[in-house]
Amino acid sequence: MGKTFVGLADDATAAVNNPAGLSNLLISEFSFEFSGTRVREQRTGELGPGDIDVSETSVFTPTFFSYVLPVKRASIAFFRTTIQDVRSSFEFSARTVPRRDAPEDGAFGEALINADSYGIGGAFVVNRWLSVGGTFNLTTIDLATSARSGNRLNPRNGADTIDSGVGFSGTGGVLVKPGGGLSIGATFTSGNTFEMTTRLYGRFLYTVFDPDGTVILTGEPRDIDYVIPSRYAVGVSWRAPKHWTLLFDLSRIRYSERVTDRFLVVDFIDPAAGLTPDNFYINDVYETHAGVEYKFYPSVGTMAVRGGVFTDPDHPLRFRSGGNNPDHPADALLNFRFNTLPAETVVGGTVGWGMAIRNRVQVDAAASFSRDATEVVVSMVIRLQ
Repeated sequence: MGKTFVGLADDATAAVNNPAGLSNLLISEFSFEFSGTRVREQRTGELGPGDIDVSETSVFTPTFFSYVLPVKRASIAFFRTTIQDVRSSFEFSARTVPRRDAPEDGAFGEALINADSYGIGGAFVVNRWLSVGGTFNLTTIDLATSARSGNRLNPRNGADTIDSGVGFSGTGGVLVKPGGGLSIGATFTSGNTFEMTTRLYGRFLYTVFDPDGTVILTGEPRDIDYVIPSRYAVGVSWRAPKHWTLLFDLSRIRYSERVTDRFLVVDFIDPAAGLTPDNFYINDVYETHAGVEYKFYPSVGTMAVRGGVFTDPDHPLRFRSGGNNPDHPADALLNFRFNTLPAETVVGGTVGWGMAIRNRVQVDAAASFSRDATEVVVSMVIRLQ
């Protein structure tokens, strides 16, 4: 349904999307979900001659499991969900930089990132119009990344990060049902910041301390942060009599939180460059989601077909001059790397199908498609009398 759910929240995944919706569950149930995702992005020539940028990810993994137990006007949920499961690589070759005689080196790298959340949550029916809910989550992350400037035959410098961490977060939500099949939801999900250590590799430009202008820093540690940003969301759904449900969500993702006081661009750590985290920023974005569901009723239960659209805005890292050394090569190169391409908004679509058999077993399947990504999700719910 276009990845909407904040204003509907009528199954166990409400623990993640809007915990107030757990109040919609009237009998206890187990829920399982698996998803497969393939992301491939290839840009050629957008940053000038020699620019070939390829990034790809392919993952199939269990993404959600829960048990929900209704108790009178309350519901309690225990769940595990996958927040991030990344298998990614990128590579681009040397490319021409405007207003500079020498080309920029290429770069390449890989990333393996897995973040899972284990949570407990609940919802309470305040009155016939209002439900509230929340979750408390323990998030674990395992991260292994390696990136180099230059090329695979002649790497120049870079960093390796192999680390793990544990953090705590929470989600709060409300669900209002004014009547007439209308439901309105709102949520806030806090982010996580994991303190990690990366280790440098190779030869760096270091014009202050070294007469030759370079220094080898292989093995030196640097403190960094890995941030999963927070988000706000509001949503509305309308159940038309008997058959139709219409939905719309709006989410704000606070990607700006990813630039912390320990932010580091490894390629330019020369003190003479005068760079600080204040020279970098990422804009927050709004995602929109819209969907529709049509239900019909064969003799064995309920069947549904679904569809929708969603937006996926770019949130690129940007560079701004100020307080740094404008005569250092880093200024022109970082401006070229991070400010040349405009941010784009990708529009994707979804289709889905589901069937509930005598309100005991429910099976759902869905797929989403966009310019760079394809995702398939299959889930099952088992309800207990």
